[in-house]
Order: sequence, then C-alpha cells, then structure tokens
Amino acid sequence: MRHTSTCPAMGFLVRKYIMNCSIMKCFLCPLLIILYISAHAPVGATGPQTIERPEPEGALAWFKQGVELAQKGDYRSALSRFERARNLAPNWALPYLEIAVAHMVTDNDLEIIGSSLAKAVELGKDIPRAHYLYGIFHQERGKRRYAIKELTRALQLRPSLADARYRLATLFIEEGRQTDGIEQLQLLVKQKPAHVGAHRNLAVLFEQSGRLEEAERHLQAISRLFPDVAYHQTRLGRFYRRVGWAAKARAAFRKAERIESVRDDRNLRPLRKSRESRRRPDPMEIGNGSHDM
Repeated sequence: MRHTSTCPAMGFLVRKYIMNCSIMKCFLCPLLIILYISAHAPVGATGPQTIERPEPEGALAWFKQGVELAQKGDYRSALSRFERARNLAPNWALPYLEIAVAHMVTDNDLEIIGSSLAKAVELGKDIPRAHYLYGIFHQERGKRRYAIKELTRALQLRPSLADARYRLATLFIEEGRQTDGIEQLQLLVKQKPAHVGAHRNLAVLFEQSGRLEEAERHLQAISRLFPDVAYHQTRLGRFYRRVGWAAKARAAFRKAERIESVRDDRNLRPLRKSRESRRRPDPMEIGNGSHDM
C-alpha cells in the first residue's frame, strides 16, 4: 500500500523549492527528495525484501513436492509432504503408498508401513505397485497366503512385474504347489531368458519330478549365460553324474577344467612394470656408450 494522500503535496513542495529558492536548493532539497522517495515506499519496507517460496496449494501440489524430494533421496522431507497430501485427500490411495515407501527407507516402522499399504490397496484396487509392495510385506512376515493373493493381483494388473512373478513362484513352491510354481517360472524365463534364479529352480524341480531332459536344458542355459564360469559347468557335470549320464558328466568336467586352467593362466601372467618401477639405464654400464668416450 502506498501513501497516496501525501504524495501529490510532497511532489509539489519539491518542485517549488527546486525552481524558486536557491538556498533551499542547497540545504533542503536533498531532505525533501528523501522524504518524497520515502513517501512512495511500501508501508513496512525497512530493508531488502526476500522472496519466500509459496506453500503448495492442495493435495496434488503437496504430493508432487514430495515426489520431487523423494527422487532426490530426501525421504524424511518427502514424508511430511505425503502426510499433508493424505490429510487433505484422505480417500486418495497414492499418498498412503508413498508414506509406506518413505517409512521403508527411513525408520522401517512396520506398523505404519502395514497400515498405509493396507489403505493404499483398499483405495487403489487397480494400482499394481500397491499390491506388489503389500505382497512383499506379507511375504517377509511369513504370511504366504496373503502374499500370494496380493502378488497374484499385482501380476493381473501388470504382467511384466518379473520380481513379483519370481516371488509368487517361490511362495507356491513353499506351499507345496509345485505345478503352479513351475508354471510361473516358465512364464518368467520366457519373459526374462537371463533370469538365473528361474532356470536354477526349474532345473531342481524338473530333476525331482524325473523330467531330466528339461532339467538339463535349464542347467545348460545357465552355463551359456556364464561361459567363463567353471562352477556352472561343474554343477552340470554333477547333475549328469547323479542321473547316470557318465559320458556327458566327463565332458562337462573337462570343460570346467579348461575354464579353470585359462583363468589360472590369466592370473599367473606377469604384470608389466609400472613407469616408476622401471630401472633407468646406467650410463656407466657396458653398451650405453660411456666407455667409448
């Protein structure tokens, strides 16, 4: 707000004295000019003004600010923003979900994590990440059936969740549902052919059920993924020996030995001397030309 009532009068006085009074020009003009400028200054302006960042307006603005902070790794500050968003929009699932994640990263408060995930799943029935995280929460607490339910729902909503599928397969196997576990693992290796855990578990399950050719196929797949690792060839050789395929066992063990010998040769190869360790030639030694002088 400006002092609009005093500005015209002050301006008139300044102009009058500047034009008509030489003495005033010398002594009073600077004072009047200062008063004139002060009259135009905003009320309460006593020094340099600082621009404060305005607070977000509405749940969405608070939520977005929380996401920005979380992406920078500042989960504690993000948590307060998510809580503000939740308070402003208590029927919105996403703040509950991010509150759970923030607690996972900061203090691991299981009570808040569990209640927040439960609310996120209740309000966001079609959010795959909410079901996925709630499934992991139940799995880590040993509640396999609840975990199976949530992970199954997550995969229905987003079939590309590879970790959810692997966890679900593991839970099926732990529950004694080998057929369901094998089905999920087979889907996983189609989705991610380089998933070592899926190949390894399938090899074990197929060997236990007598499907030896299929077990062999998955062990060979692991060996192809890591052709320079002797351990996988040795494991394949042990499988052949267990099932009585002696010729294949010998071939696998020989290949493992070759890989080991190549690795040993690489490890024993002498290192080149560093520049600091190389000895400079002595000019007094024979062959350096000093004796020809």
